[in-house]
Amino acid sequence: MDTIRPPSPRSSIVAEENSALIDNSLDLLAMLDHEGRFLRVNSAASALLGYEPVELLGRHYSDLVHPGDHERAAAIDASLRNESPARHDVRLRFVRRDGMVILMSSSVRWNAELQCMISTSRDISQQERDRDALRQSKDRLDAMLESIGDAFFAVDGNWHVSYANRKAGAFVGIEVDQAIGRHILEVVPALEHAEVMAHYREAMVSREARSVEVYWEPLAVWLEVRIYPSEDGLSVYFHEITEKRKAEAAVRASEQRFRSLFQQAGDSIMIVDRNLSIVAVNGQACACYGYTEDEFIGKKVSDIKLDGASLASLGQALRAGRPQLLRTRKTRKDGSSFPAEVHVSRIEDGGEELYLAIIRDLSDREQTERQLRDSERRLREVIEMTPAGYLVACAGGLLREVNPALCALTGHAREALVGQPLAELFVAFPWQALDDASASAVQGLEAVIRHRDGHHLHVLFNGNIERGADGRLASLTGLMADITGRKLAESRLRELATHDTLTGLPNRALLGERIQDMLDRCPAAESVAVLFLDLDRFKEVNDSFGHEMGDVLLCEVARRLSGAVRADDLVARLGGDEFVVAASCANGNAGAARIADKLLEAMTTPVIVGGHEIIVGASIGISMYPRDARTRETLFQSADTAMYRAKASGRNRYRFFEPEMTVETQVRMALEVSLRPALARREFELHYQPRVDLRSMEPVGMEALIRWNHPERGRVPPQQFIGIAEETGMIAAIGHWVLQEACAQTRRLIDEYGRPIRVSVNVSARQLAQPGFGAEVRDVLARTGLPPSCLELELTESALIEDIEHTASMLRELKKLGLVLAVDDFGTGYSSLAYLRRFPIDVLKLDRSFVLQQDDTITAFDFVKAFVGMAHALNMAVVAEGVETAEVLDFLCAASCDEAQGYYLARPAPLDAVRDLLAPSAPRLAG
Repeated sequence: MDTIRPPSPRSSIVAEENSALIDNSLDLLAMLDHEGRFLRVNSAASALLGYEPVELLGRHYSDLVHPGDHERAAAIDASLRNESPARHDVRLRFVRRDGMVILMSSSVRWNAELQCMISTSRDISQQERDRDALRQSKDRLDAMLESIGDAFFAVDGNWHVSYANRKAGAFVGIEVDQAIGRHILEVVPALEHAEVMAHYREAMVSREARSVEVYWEPLAVWLEVRIYPSEDGLSVYFHEITEKRKAEAAVRASEQRFRSLFQQAGDSIMIVDRNLSIVAVNGQACACYGYTEDEFIGKKVSDIKLDGASLASLGQALRAGRPQLLRTRKTRKDGSSFPAEVHVSRIEDGGEELYLAIIRDLSDREQTERQLRDSERRLREVIEMTPAGYLVACAGGLLREVNPALCALTGHAREALVGQPLAELFVAFPWQALDDASASAVQGLEAVIRHRDGHHLHVLFNGNIERGADGRLASLTGLMADITGRKLAESRLRELATHDTLTGLPNRALLGERIQDMLDRCPAAESVAVLFLDLDRFKEVNDSFGHEMGDVLLCEVARRLSGAVRADDLVARLGGDEFVVAASCANGNAGAARIADKLLEAMTTPVIVGGHEIIVGASIGISMYPRDARTRETLFQSADTAMYRAKASGRNRYRFFEPEMTVETQVRMALEVSLRPALARREFELHYQPRVDLRSMEPVGMEALIRWNHPERGRVPPQQFIGIAEETGMIAAIGHWVLQEACAQTRRLIDEYGRPIRVSVNVSARQLAQPGFGAEVRDVLARTGLPPSCLELELTESALIEDIEHTASMLRELKKLGLVLAVDDFGTGYSSLAYLRRFPIDVLKLDRSFVLQQDDTITAFDFVKAFVGMAHALNMAVVAEGVETAEVLDFLCAASCDEAQGYYLARPAPLDAVRDLLAPSAPRLAG
């Protein structure tokens, strides 16, 4: 068992001495554990950090280190443990207990065996401050030493002047003593917006010295300014460099001009010394020869075949001041050569003799000359081969040059044309176009030349004019193309534009021009007659025999009309079957009437169309200038109005315009205006006229007849408004209303009497032409519930032949519905049995004019008997219209006519007025 020896007296003394040394040391001595916590601290901690040693025991050293140095302290701690166990003069900021920050220099050692850190630290804050003061003093001293010879001033961080020498004061015109301590902008207000102040501010912020050249506007001088930031402000040195700037600017400008001229020259430039070595070249030379500038410099001119021998031999002439011009070929770096023109002159630079060679590449010039020759050759070939005539004339108007095309155009040989005056070649030419002194070209001129055999040719001339100094024509170069065919085509186009293509007569456009000319030339005591002529029943002929035969008829009519008037009278075709004749009439209406009679007489002779003799009459309306109208348009309108009146009067006649016709036209227009809203206003009503079976004399049906109760005019007859409705297209809506109303009322009558009653409804050509008319009838029957067999549709002959194919198709469609089809007023139109055989007709209604007719050859009875027999043979029933006497009724019965209607039997009346006549128990209507 070991015994513990007590410490020796000597050891105790040493320990006490060491403890005294540690505690009395002015440096901070500390031992820290492996985590960096204080294990022991000497009493210096109180003086240096304000903490008692016992207060620091167990605390981490980072609690005392300034937060801004924590990262650096941790890095040092790590390096002691991992790299080097000892570090000296480690400078870290510490925070005293009272918050003051002090700079401490420490020596630190890490004891790996004891796993502790031993540190010795001392406060070096004052030492650093002293060092800074010394440095600032040195800086000021250095600044003053560097400012010798320049104006100098210094400012602190607040821009107050801390020093300035006399040169600086003199420059701004103040005493130096007055500036010290004052703000620099107070001392020199002009600095506020001066360029240099911006540099001062930037230096104050960046803390970087700078040297600048600035313009000082108050004195209009340039300054070189050097700015040196210091710890407490700026030190500034400056001196004037105005003359230096001017000299440098002049040198730079001169050098720049020379460099620009040298480098931007379009020719190659070389400078050669007296030894024929190249000392300078421009960029064009490098580009032309293919060498870089470095490759050029130092080469002998013989190396690039610059004709060095020639330069040497020309030396005497060059020294005498006579530049030399050489024409030779040069060789590029790649071995290719080019033609060149070399201009050589002698120059001196600082007493040194040099040669300046300007080399111009003539490749483009040679190529241009070659291209020019080729272009002239090609131009000559083009001129020789062009199909357009070519000529060149001199100032005297004589031909100097022509091409083969002009020879071919005129029929003359070249020798015959060259030397001849232009006036001999041109029959007509707008010579005045060449007289304009400002004109250098003429384009699109039309001229006429004379062919060798005498006929004329129209040409289009384009020329170029060269004029002398006096503005007169010196030469004329021109090309011309034959436009004779085009002129003929234009003439034909004018003919087509102003004449009817079918008949060759003037058309509407030319008619207006000619009549206007006649009106303008009409003597005061004379008249101009305008006759509007419309063929009667041309449409029936056209539809019967076809449009081709219709065209034949129109051409024959045009021929006859032209032959019936005087040579200076005008015959024109407006279109369709409408013609116009205009004639001057010295004796007014009498002359116009004679012309109208001749025109009607010309139409009386039959025209052979498709093997048939056709007589086509005409209706003519006549308007007289100036009695009826003073303008062309009003004349046309008046003649048109009179023509319609002639047609309404029975056709194949003429009528002069009368003012009353205009009134009637206005009345008609008023009716048209009133007719448009009549349907919506419920102004229409239906009247019914019973139809009697002539065998039983009992009513079997009735015809629906529309009536218009005009709110102002009262009852308007159908013949006054049905035509208007047809022309305006309103007949479709009105016809639909009639069909709907007639079917609905008949259905109610059938339901009331319990027996079938047939209602007959008139259908216009407009309605029949509508593609959907069949569907419309089907829809009305469905909605009203009227049996199809109780509906009879009456069609006029004109409606049947309007479009035969469409009509036949539509009638077949209607017939499939089961209704009855009738032809109204049969025999009054352009009738044909062929039509009846094509259409599924059930009933023919015989017009009253045939019932009442009487002549020497056949009686009404014989005619009706024959007519009924024909209809029955075709399985058609016959209904006679217009029965007004018992005698007529008797002979219709004797002629075996099927049914009849007329005033003798019953007048048309509202349904309530005729319903008793239709009752099953009603007495017979006649007999």
